[in-house]
Amino acid sequence: MSDFSDEQLQVICEAAEVIACECPAHLVDLFRRVRQFRRYTQEDCLVLVPEAATTHHWLSDQLRPLEAALAQVLTEFLQREQLLDEQQQVDLVKLAQRNREAALRHQAAQSQSE
Repeated sequence: MSDFSDEQLQVICEAAEVIACECPAHLVDLFRRVRQFRRYTQEDCLVLVPEAATTHHWLSDQLRPLEAALAQVLTEFLQREQLLDEQQQVDLVKLAQRNREAALRHQAAQSQSE
């Protein structure tokens, strides 16, 4: 999977808010920011500063490998965590199950500390 939809990225972020480790959310944030900046250089900058089109095309080209690398890292992370289905899409059932388990562990830990 080299391209994540905005919806998939949001689901990953929401899951990261439930589990103790926020690495998925940080990774998604980096990916989103690079993607948004690359789109900005291709779309907005070309309209705002058309005379700098060459520079903005160059900048977008430089960001493309970074965006691809982050997508690959995110994909491999989700594979390691067994959160992708056979079609390499985010497995929402597994993600929901993991969220429930994490929430129950968190709740049990809070109950024991009281």
